[in-house]
Amino acid sequence: MSEKTNANLGWVDKLADALTPVAEKISSFYLVTALSQGMQMNMAVIIVGSLACLLAFIDVPAWQAFLAANPVVQLVCMKIQSMTLSIFALYQLVVLPYVYANALGMRQALAIVPVTVAAYLLLMPHELYTAIYSEWLGHKGIIAVILVTLVVVRTCKFFIDHKLSIRMPAGVPKFVEDGFALVVPAALIFVVFAIIEQLMEGTTFGCIYNVVYTLLQKPFSAVGLSLVGSTITEATATLSNFLGLHASTIVGFIDPLRNAANLENLEAWQAGQPLPNIICQAFTSLAVPGAGGCAICCTLAFLLFAKSKRYQTISRIAVVPGIFGIGEPILFGLPVMLNAKIFIPWMVVTIFNHIFSYVVIATGLVGRMTGVSVSWTIPNFIAVWLASSTPLRCFIALIVEVAIDLAIYYPFVKIMDREALEEEAAAEQA
Repeated sequence: MSEKTNANLGWVDKLADALTPVAEKISSFYLVTALSQGMQMNMAVIIVGSLACLLAFIDVPAWQAFLAANPVVQLVCMKIQSMTLSIFALYQLVVLPYVYANALGMRQALAIVPVTVAAYLLLMPHELYTAIYSEWLGHKGIIAVILVTLVVVRTCKFFIDHKLSIRMPAGVPKFVEDGFALVVPAALIFVVFAIIEQLMEGTTFGCIYNVVYTLLQKPFSAVGLSLVGSTITEATATLSNFLGLHASTIVGFIDPLRNAANLENLEAWQAGQPLPNIICQAFTSLAVPGAGGCAICCTLAFLLFAKSKRYQTISRIAVVPGIFGIGEPILFGLPVMLNAKIFIPWMVVTIFNHIFSYVVIATGLVGRMTGVSVSWTIPNFIAVWLASSTPLRCFIALIVEVAIDLAIYYPFVKIMDREALEEEAAAEQA
């Protein structure tokens, strides 16, 4: 290995040494990991609800004519969407406490779910014995769900760890023991939350969730979903992949904001109103082609431009998984991870794609995303058709974007390929 290569690896090692402790510290916040896992566990609700909304409102003349002739089909789709995406915070409320408590090592992870749901509902405005308002079960309640989960789970854990709970004798079934262990902290939480809700009714905010939405969720969204904030987030995720760190544990905090923005767009699209957000979860179908770090672009560059047996073999193996959003074959097979030779295009392409995608949408060349969520395993050239309000223009933008990505990768691929060809030639002569 040359001295230059050693020097390159040296700065990569220093970068990894500097950032790994930071990543480990962030990973130690179990709530961040739980957020990512919770979203994945609710993927069926997200995808089916999105497809139902797409079928109900997609602007295809032939399909709209069919719906006009068969209104019950649209009604069924709207019912599915209303009971899935429109109250998505509720599904996070059911999943997140379990995942979070389980991550903290609590034996009562399942029993803590109804306690958290009850606590959340106690803080909501409601008509006694009559009705609850679904406003805070949708996108506006995402951050509130996270905060309530944090308070309830941590409070219960504190009581149990300090033996401030009802303890059952040996031989009692686990589900009975778990339920009684939460009685004391649940009683305290319920009383405090009910008092808070009663006091908030007399304020201009109306409820504590309105305070959370106004003072936390909206400002965080304004920053995190801005061009600068979102680009930094995506670049950090790409850097994490390069260093071999799991990106979701580093930047998982952005997912609730992007999903809330997705739901806002979906509600606006359904109502025939202007779409409010450029950046949302569906935005990644254009901005992040083929898995984290835009891995499919790296794979295609080596498949198209490299001639060495090594890179041709790796890229052929990696291209199919890459099309379906699985980047590990190229990440570890090339490898991209800790490879100083590929670091520059790996980072530049991610940053360029994010800015390019934002600009083409902000200028109106491409319509905003409708908020329809598609699985990350759906190929991007299909995903943009499903997620964009202007499918054809978004598809063309994706093609242009990938072409520019390949041009960025080209000189780096040729340099690496030349070295690989020389090594292969030397090996054959040996």
